[in-house]
Amino acid sequence: MSKMGEKVAYLKGLAEGLGVNAETEQGKLMLAIIDTLDAFAAEIKENEDKLEELEEYVEDIDNDLSDMEEALFSEDDDDEDDEYDEEDDDDEDGEGLIEYECPHCGTVIFFDEEAFDMEEEHLCPNCQHKVFEEDDELDGEDEE
Repeated sequence: MSKMGEKVAYLKGLAEGLGVNAETEQGKLMLAIIDTLDAFAAEIKENEDKLEELEEYVEDIDNDLSDMEEALFSEDDDDEDDEYDEEDDDDEDGEGLIEYECPHCGTVIFFDEEAFDMEEEHLCPNCQHKVFEEDDELDGEDEE
């Protein structure tokens, strides 16, 4: 029993020992107050039990979530870190990249030298125009 319940039980015993009864107006009031305190104590105990159960449930969910995060991300993180490190090395050396300025807006664009294919249509990420246009198209623009 909670401390509140123990205190209410003490008050009930005290009231009986003092001979408080419902025959007098003061006795009715004191017994009603003690009954109300008893109801409060029961409600508090019930809430404490529910809270304890809820805390255990949340802890279980947290543990399950941690296990899932570890299972999902621990293997992927290792692989991504390795790939990321390799890419960083290439970028630091400046090798493997082609730098080109968009003829339309002047944005500097970097292309991977190994994956670059001149036959593909490359669009500027800024203005969405073709970065490499055929000579005929460029000549047509110059004449206008």
